[in-house]
Formats: sequence, structure tokens, C-alpha cells
Amino acid sequence: MILYGAGGHAKNIFDCLVSVGLSLSAIFDDDRARHTFFETDIWHEYSAERLPEEKLIVSIGDNKARFVLANKIKHPFGTVVHSSVWMATNVQIGQGTVVMAGAVLQTEAGIGQHAIINTSAIVEHECTIGNFAHIGPGAVVCGAAQVGEGALIGANATILPGISVGKWAIVGAGAVVTRNIDDGVKVAGNPARIV
Repeated sequence: MILYGAGGHAKNIFDCLVSVGLSLSAIFDDDRARHTFFETDIWHEYSAERLPEEKLIVSIGDNKARFVLANKIKHPFGTVVHSSVWMATNVQIGQGTVVMAGAVLQTEAGIGQHAIINTSAIVEHECTIGNFAHIGPGAVVCGAAQVGEGALIGANATILPGISVGKWAIVGAGAVVTRNIDDGVKVAGNPARIV
């Protein structure tokens, strides 16, 4: 597996790779101050000609930066699910997505491409998580809720059943979302309100 991005999020993804017996073939990062990543030399200029058949994950936590890079990359994309994840047999997960340690994905959940389901997050039955969305550590997305493309659900936030969170919306850490949220809106608190 190839990673693009050598920051903190990449370190968590590396642990996911190790947990399922996958190895890191290469890593790209534009920051020339970084030279190695877990004993792997960092390549500072992306090239589609380097290991062209190897799958790649954009290992950057920022949703917008991940969106921009994923649309430039020419490698095929991989998906990584940590070995400690509990996942129903009929969950759908898109390419480029990472599911971190301790997460729970319930029946008929659909996870888009290049999404992050972070440590101990819960995605309940029949939920839809959009491309490039990030479900933060310990967050709970209750049954049949929808999280739009690029939305960020903060750590320990709760999205109540059937609620829709719009594209590129931000839900603050610990918020409890009781009403639908429009695209691009930022909310926080219990109950969640626009900030």
C-alpha cells in the first residue's frame, strides 16, 4: 500500500495496515522537512509512474485537502479496515476509505469513497456516509442518518436517527444533532445550533 501524506493521520493508517498484515510500499509527502516515516523513505514528488499497480490511500485528515489530492492521483485507491472493527456482512465501503480501530459499522451502512471512520466511531444500520466525510473518534451516527460529502462529525458527537447532515457541514465535538443540517453549516452544542 502507498500512502500520500506523512502526518498524524498517516500514523494511524499505518497501524491499520499493520493490524491486517499489509505493508507500506511507499509514502509521498510534499513537506521536504520530512525524510522518513516508520523507516520508509519519503518521496517528495508524486509520480503515477512509481509503483503504478500499487493501491494508494490519501492519508490526510483534512477533508478538503484529501478531496483535492484524491482528484489529482492516478494510482488505484485502496481501502483499509482495522482488524478490531466490527462490521456487518452487508456494509458497503468505497475506495480510499479508512476505518480505524474499534469502529462499529452496522447492517446496510454505506460508506463513500475517501471517508474516514475514526477510532471507536459507530455508524448504525442503514446510514449513508458521503465521499470525503470524516466521522470523528467516538462519534455515533444513529440509524438511517445521512452524512453528506465532506462533512466533519466531531469527536463524541451524536447524530440522531434519520437526521441528514449536509455536504461540507461541520458538527462540533460532543454535539447532539436533533434536526437536519444544511450544506456548509457549522453547528455545536446540545442540542446542536448554528455557530
